[in-house]
Order: sequence, then C-alpha cells, then structure tokens
Amino acid sequence: MKPTAVIFLMSLGFWFVFSGELDALHVGFGVVSAALVTFLTRDLAWIGTRLDRTGRPVPVYTFSIRWGHFLAYLPWLLWQIVLANLQIAWVIMHPRLPIAPALVRFRTTLVGDVARTTLGNSITLTPGTITVDVEGDEFVVHALTREAARGVLGRAMEERVARAVGPA
Repeated sequence: MKPTAVIFLMSLGFWFVFSGELDALHVGFGVVSAALVTFLTRDLAWIGTRLDRTGRPVPVYTFSIRWGHFLAYLPWLLWQIVLANLQIAWVIMHPRLPIAPALVRFRTTLVGDVARTTLGNSITLTPGTITVDVEGDEFVVHALTREAARGVLGRAMEERVARAVGPA
C-alpha cells in the first residue's frame, strides 16, 4: 500500500474516532481534512533508503520498516541503556574514577540511511558512548571507558539494528 494511502486512512480513522459523528457533514469534513493532511505531509513519510536483496537502493517509508523486528529491538536497547547507566554510575562513584576515554573507529556493514541513523542514535542513547561522526560506512564513537569501547566494537548492536531495519 502506498504511504499516502496509509496516511489518508489513518487520518480519516483518527477523525472518526475523535469526532464521534458519522453523519454526512462530519464524514465529508473528515474526508476533506484527511485529504488535506495527506497532501500537506506527503513528503514526510519518506525517511531514507536501504538496499534490497539485489543490492539496489529502495526508498524507505515510515510504513515499510519491519516494525515487528524494530519493536523487538527496543526492549533490548532499553536494557542496554539501563546496564550502561549502572556502569557509568559505578564509574562516577568509584574513588579513582576509572575512565579511559577513547575515540573508536569502525566500519559498519549496515547500508542505507535508516539503518546507519538507527545505529548512530542507539550508540548515543547508551550512556558512556556518543557517535561523533559518520562518514559513509565509517563511524567515530567516543567511549568513556574501556568496557564501553569494547561494547561498540563487539557489534551486537549493529547486528540487532540490521535485523530491525536493515535490508529486507
């Protein structure tokens, strides 16, 4: 289904839910409003590109992400954020403040804007690491501790992002 059709149907559905009226006047207003919203937001549904199974770039719309895989990724990411918070709290509370800041460079196998952006944002959301730069397939990440640097280079997050929003 085309993204514009999805936006129209969702907007119309919201109209019906919130208006609570199904007479001709309200249905007409709903159709006109949903069409206007669809027209005004038609370019917002496009969020980037990814490669298909043959290696060709294809557009990615908000409605073409594999939401089941992405929703399975979120609890794992939240758990990683909790663990990283605990590690950083331990570092801060430790009398010697055992930090070992480092810039870590690595190349990703992820392709497409959506997958790389998701990886970069996930790294930054995890305390103790921040994505400093992304140039093509190379990431530069600042890690506060050796454990954080090893975690970035361990590629577990990259593999999970690939399953969530990588090539279909």
